[in-house]
Amino acid sequence: MTIARRPDRWILAWLAQTATRMTGGIADPTGPTLTSQVTIPTRYGQMSALIYDSPERDRGRTRPLHIQIHGGGLIGRGIREDEHVCRFHAAETGCTVLSLHYHAAPQVTFPVAEHECFDALRWALDSADVHGWDGRITVGGGSTGAKLAVNVAQQAYDQGIPLAGVVLSSPLLDLTHNDRETDREKPRWGPRLLEFIADAYVPDTLTRFQPLASPSFDLALVKKLPPALIQVGSEDWLAGDGEDLAARLVRAHKPHTLTHYPAGHHLTVRGEADVRAEALTEQSRFITGLYR
Repeated sequence: MTIARRPDRWILAWLAQTATRMTGGIADPTGPTLTSQVTIPTRYGQMSALIYDSPERDRGRTRPLHIQIHGGGLIGRGIREDEHVCRFHAAETGCTVLSLHYHAAPQVTFPVAEHECFDALRWALDSADVHGWDGRITVGGGSTGAKLAVNVAQQAYDQGIPLAGVVLSSPLLDLTHNDRETDREKPRWGPRLLEFIADAYVPDTLTRFQPLASPSFDLALVKKLPPALIQVGSEDWLAGDGEDLAARLVRAHKPHTLTHYPAGHHLTVRGEADVRAEALTEQSRFITGLYR
């Protein structure tokens, strides 16, 4: 059975998106970084993005690129939400960081965000000489941003584009149902919030089973993923998505790391300061370790 897009959900999604644009990021855990804005052409039109660089980098040498994709339930467009993540990695990894301002519901529906993020990867490869990075690329994000990072890896594999690694923090990988069988305590509005996200961005219920919509249903997913860092909160009722992916990687003998943190969902944004710092440090070490 499929469902039509409800006008009341469109309005609520628009209000939620507007609210995210009014929120800023978390205080920087590191020193200053250089920030610039770019416009990326995609199959749907123009998408803006932010580039973060360390002022201490050697401009005579190329460097790896990390693409960071913010969360927001495929509704929020708060690109500054992950600014502390971008600044941290620009300062600590020696990478340039590209943060994507992809389009979201209610203005667009699946698979616009998934395609835009992949188009940004192709643009990054085509623009490497202009911006001074090279072909070593990692992709990461939190919550639905982690889902989109997985989506980039899926499409990159299909197109023969190698990635160095993926950083998946609190990944949400299954939009087909709004509940999870778990012993962890569920937020009061958790299942309803997932239903709201799915209704807004993937209103057709059958479409939610497609591998790009819900990567958990991609039977070849483990083959498509490069080395992966998966971070989940021990109190996150959605942690099973990341744990299930890690279990699949174990069975396939694919390189990965699964780390549990004392936190709920989206731990690099909503976790306590010490948890965020530890998780970001693990991410930066994972990224730099890929290039040793």
